[in-house]
Amino acid sequence: MIELLLTGSLAFIMFSLGLSLKPQDFEVAFHQPKALIAGAIAQFLMLPLIAFVLLRIFGLQGDFALGVMILSCCPGGITSSLVTKLSRGDVALSISYTALASLVTAATLPLILSLTAPILIPQQDVGLSIFSLSLKVFSLATLPVLLGVWIRQWNPKLAVRWQLPSSQLANGLFVAVLIGVLIGQWDVFIAYLPVLGPVLLLLNLLMLIIGLAVGHLLKLNKSQITSLSVEAGFQNGTIGIVVGSLISEQLVQGGLSRFSLPSAVYSVLMLVTIIPFVLWRRSL
Repeated sequence: MIELLLTGSLAFIMFSLGLSLKPQDFEVAFHQPKALIAGAIAQFLMLPLIAFVLLRIFGLQGDFALGVMILSCCPGGITSSLVTKLSRGDVALSISYTALASLVTAATLPLILSLTAPILIPQQDVGLSIFSLSLKVFSLATLPVLLGVWIRQWNPKLAVRWQLPSSQLANGLFVAVLIGVLIGQWDVFIAYLPVLGPVLLLLNLLMLIIGLAVGHLLKLNKSQITSLSVEAGFQNGTIGIVVGSLISEQLVQGGLSRFSLPSAVYSVLMLVTIIPFVLWRRSL
């Protein structure tokens, strides 16, 4: 029942994102090739690479380590666009990043996991099927976005009418999923925070810094740099929680998949950095 609620919530959140997208949003990214390249480097290359390096430095292996890699493959969510807006970043570019990342996650996530799983959990056969996992991720994360985009094209007035309430509901579902996981897994969250917290918080901070550095290196403007940093630093924990539950039913005490726990912990920890980041970027 819980897994059904999680997958349904994720599908609706991604559908809501699709409703907000117009062809112009994708054109924004392609008309700014430097910004698009920077986002691709940060999201698809640097984020998984930094996550893997941190795992090796901290000596973290096993299910939790693979859970961190799952998180590193997740795109930013609707909340990243909200953080970008609050930070006075380029919202259109942020939406483009999130949309494009959501479309390719079905391919990149299974590929990266298939490469890192034998290293992080060599003693365990996860039984990871790239095709099967790709199909599941596509169904839950990519297909709902495409459906939302199609409705926006088919009936723009209907999409505009649905956009605000669906966005509000999606944000509410994200908060509800997070609170529900925390309430149900509070003891587990506290127990594993010392193990996962340092890696996840450092990953968050390093990716924010890398996003800023890549943006400055490519001489993007301030709002674009802000968007790039947000998309690199803040990931969609809901996708990580759901994907973790799809890969394995092995649970920690309390009923949460061991592969999902890092995404749940991260979703809370990133709140620690969001407020200072927003205040700093607004002050520039």
